[in-house]
Amino acid sequence: MKDDKHACFFEGGRIADLQANAQCLVQAGAKSLMILASEADAWQPDQVNPWLQSLSVPVFGGIFPNIIHGAQRHTSGTLVIGFSEAVEVAVVEGLSDEPGLEPQLQVLTSFLEGATSLITLVDGLSSNIESFVDSLYEILGARAPVVGGGAGCLDFVQRPSLFCPQGMIEDAALLVSLQSRIDSGIAHGWQKLEGPFLVTRSRANVLEELNFRPAFDVYRQAVEAHSGMRFSEADFFSISKTYPLGIESVDGDFLVRDPIRCVDKHLVCVGEVPQNATVYLLKGDAPLLIASAGEAADRALRHRRARMNGEDPSSYRALAFDCISRVLFLDDRFSAELQAINSALPGVASVVGALTLGEIANSKCGAIELMNKSTVVSVY
Repeated sequence: MKDDKHACFFEGGRIADLQANAQCLVQAGAKSLMILASEADAWQPDQVNPWLQSLSVPVFGGIFPNIIHGAQRHTSGTLVIGFSEAVEVAVVEGLSDEPGLEPQLQVLTSFLEGATSLITLVDGLSSNIESFVDSLYEILGARAPVVGGGAGCLDFVQRPSLFCPQGMIEDAALLVSLQSRIDSGIAHGWQKLEGPFLVTRSRANVLEELNFRPAFDVYRQAVEAHSGMRFSEADFFSISKTYPLGIESVDGDFLVRDPIRCVDKHLVCVGEVPQNATVYLLKGDAPLLIASAGEAADRALRHRRARMNGEDPSSYRALAFDCISRVLFLDDRFSAELQAINSALPGVASVVGALTLGEIANSKCGAIELMNKSTVVSVY
């Protein structure tokens, strides 16, 4: 077991270890618990639910492809993180049922208006995440910062992946209200390669046509011309992970969209691609991606120190949501990305996080957005 006074890390997926680490943090003064678990530990509802439902402190979290502890990426193991305040946890169910989202959020209006900051964790394999984020922004506006990410496994099979006081759940979103302020930085580092292309037909996260042609035909032609690879000779995601799409946004940046599979010449993405949007083919460069992660962390810390009048950062903690597809692109060089994040947070007491299926944060304009292939670092 590796631990500090804020977080405990253990491997093996044993409920006794989960209980022991949580109890250790509560005895040390934690008033809420966050669980970040790797998919390799394979936590099951029948194993965990009785304990989650019996806890005397609020609990939230999720299962992710990998987790982050300091400058280390862990493909197995579970992190239990203690919060010094008693957070409030609300659940939005049936995320894939779009008509049901807004009524649930309207019921939570007073809960949302009472938050100083929000952490939101979603089932990253649900549809309508974008609609959820848009509805959340309609109620919350830019008043309270929001950070979060998508839980789930890399086999893209939906199963219970969120932890909450009710137990392990799927196709849902968690809204965690904090009374403390979170300061965040976001970045992605992907560069424009080709385009623009017009989205002439799409349904939520399914991109059907670009420039009035089947989306996959247009995407394949552009990618194969630049990469020299052939989709007929490789797994789709093994190529697409290097060539995301970018939706041009009002602040001049790109909202990155990750095509994860092809179905009937349609591109299935993590996050919606609106019809009539302008998109570009993007390309990654390892040094730029690594540097961008450090920039996100640096921005978060600078915002925090400016707001707190240069307070000693040893009282700060950092929470990172970094896209799992950055690992798949950078491979062995991903350790340099984690080092860049940690180097940009000198003196910060603890750095924890998850490698996610999509990231959620406020854009430069304040809007809450679902991002892909991006790094979100928060200091609190």
